[in-house]
Amino acid sequence: MSWLWPVLGALGASTAALVGSGLILTLGRRAERAAGWLFAYAVGTLLAAAVLGLLPEALEHAPPMKAMWLFLAGMLGFIFFERALRWRHHAHRHHGEGSVERTTAVALLWGDALHNFIDGLVLGVSFGVSSEVGTAAAVAIFAHEVPQEIGDFAILLEAGMPKRRAMLLNYLSGLTPVPGALLAFAGASSPAVFGVLLPLAAGGFVYIALAGLVPALQHRKGRGAGLLQLGLVLLGVATVWAVGQLSA
Repeated sequence: MSWLWPVLGALGASTAALVGSGLILTLGRRAERAAGWLFAYAVGTLLAAAVLGLLPEALEHAPPMKAMWLFLAGMLGFIFFERALRWRHHAHRHHGEGSVERTTAVALLWGDALHNFIDGLVLGVSFGVSSEVGTAAAVAIFAHEVPQEIGDFAILLEAGMPKRRAMLLNYLSGLTPVPGALLAFAGASSPAVFGVLLPLAAGGFVYIALAGLVPALQHRKGRGAGLLQLGLVLLGVATVWAVGQLSA
């Protein structure tokens, strides 16, 4: 498969930064409220991409027990990665109240750039397997990045950053999936590489969905909200399944 596909997938995922910024600028607080519902849809896409796309392919390239250990390692790795980002954020908060907002914005941008680079690695490996797996991964990444970028852009504005600069820096941090996708696509040339990276990526997707997004859904109370969230989760699963059917 041509390197063009992972690059296009990464560029598509990077537009989430522009979409999130644009929604904040046009809708304001309503966009932040809508992000809560978008998280439910993202949960479905991430879980489906991991379970229906990445893990089955991983089991074709590695022994089942090895794949499951790497799957677990992917989840644990994201736990430590998130802890490290949170530690750095809280460390900055001890330098005085006047510098909290600036350092928080800087830490947010660097952390987002690193996170997006890892998303690019997932895309590169996924497209290295097939267009079906790569497209499903791209949909899942875009779905969870849009609500995330809504929150990120709102934080940058609250830190006092001018709108144009905030949008530019947010988009630049959103471009890091491109080098990540190229790097992973170039290196993912053997079944042994697929057998290692695919279960790691699947573990990361499951962690993001269950630990990063599901807790955000618990803030909405009531039976109606729960049913709507469940429907959006299932819609996310259906989207990834439909993408797989169309790409097959």
